[in-house]
Amino acid sequence: MGSLSSSNNAILVNKCQNLQNLTLSMQLVQDLITFGNNGFSLQLNCYPQTNPQATAQGKPMYWAQYVIAVERSLVQYGIQYWSHAFSFGEKGFGYSAPGNYSAPIATAPSNQLPKGSMLKIALHTESNGNVAKVKFSFTNPKGHVFPFEFTLPSNALIALYGFQVNLVGPPSGTHSCKFTSASGFLNYSVSSGTLAVQNTNTCGGPQIPTAETSNAFYGQVLPTSGQKVGQEFLLAVNSPPVPILG
Repeated sequence: MGSLSSSNNAILVNKCQNLQNLTLSMQLVQDLITFGNNGFSLQLNCYPQTNPQATAQGKPMYWAQYVIAVERSLVQYGIQYWSHAFSFGEKGFGYSAPGNYSAPIATAPSNQLPKGSMLKIALHTESNGNVAKVKFSFTNPKGHVFPFEFTLPSNALIALYGFQVNLVGPPSGTHSCKFTSASGFLNYSVSSGTLAVQNTNTCGGPQIPTAETSNAFYGQVLPTSGQKVGQEFLLAVNSPPVPILG
């Protein structure tokens, strides 16, 4: 499966064109559990359009995150845009949605999700490619959907050309996690165009990786291109054994 793991997943693009109504769904075939129950996050990490350069509040944007975080026994959302690469506490100009990592979508006892669950992040775009709304949802194994929708303000509308998805640690604390149980599928779709793995960055702009990490491992994107593609995720094959809590 190559070396796709943690914060180094495949980057997908639509020939550098705006991504229209990008949707990510994660389906679990095993319980999702972290060592010490410290939680995790599903991150849709996106790269703002460079032609023309996407801006928010008059500043160029180089990274956009749409996140479902599972911590404090809650399922929560986060939306953040940044103007440059940063160290924690040095985020430059950008946009941060009110309620980030504080407004619960659903509960997640012990920061665990049972097999049969699904998480979804759906970006709703305008005709010019700008992301105007984001729909987050958690579906439990019984099919009960817990939705949350956020409408972006007029000064934070940007278009995106590419993305990578990362299943990593929570946004607070150590920003890292070790999964003791994890397996499922990541599915991606756009309403028009063709998604394909980027081999070299021909679209321009920095492709900033997330700082959070985990021992998740990603499979090959299949099919190699299409309006709908996906990949498997599981624990890294050579992950060291999980220590036993004393």
